[in-house]
Amino acid sequence: ASGASLRPTGSRTPTPVDRSSRPDIGILERVVRRRRRQPAGARAVAAWCDALSRALRGGSTLRQALSTTVPDDGTVAGRTAPLRLGLDRARTVADAAAQVVDPGRHLQLALAVIVATSEVGGSAAAAIDRVAGTLRQRAVDHDERRVQAAQARLSAHVMTAVPLLMLGLLVATDDEVRAVPSTPLGAACVATGLVLNASGWFWMRHIVRGRP
Repeated sequence: ASGASLRPTGSRTPTPVDRSSRPDIGILERVVRRRRRQPAGARAVAAWCDALSRALRGGSTLRQALSTTVPDDGTVAGRTAPLRLGLDRARTVADAAAQVVDPGRHLQLALAVIVATSEVGGSAAAAIDRVAGTLRQRAVDHDERRVQAAQARLSAHVMTAVPLLMLGLLVATDDEVRAVPSTPLGAACVATGLVLNASGWFWMRHIVRGRP
């Protein structure tokens, strides 16, 4: 019998799903990719360390705690997923931790202590507790720097926005100013001013921005 005769009556070939017709899927994928690119925050990593410490004090081994304790924070959970996958594949803790790509400085500190504890031995719970305390202190220091730099950030916003607003106001109200960008020299001056304004904004942002 031919293939056509074996096909059930009324069956239809499934049509591929047009992902462009589902904007919610595209938005969700972009949000997930953006979260994966974000560095793990100090407080989120500290919370994961607390969960590991509780599991260890509850009688779990280090491998069991790392395999079963999934961080509540989505960024930390995504970053540490290769670690749990490596442990499920019977790799050592050091080899599994090496699979974590771009962990960020906070998660890198936690992983370094975890690997050292697995190789040297000792109280893993106490070592991980100290990591959590260090990470919380980092978060407090970062918040304090942001508060102290609030005035500098406000000044950066004002010094960047006021020249642009004045330029827009003069161009809209003054014919002579509006004619300046139409000449080569005037266009060069406006372009130079915009470049210097943007450079000052990025430089002041670099000065007042603390590492999270």
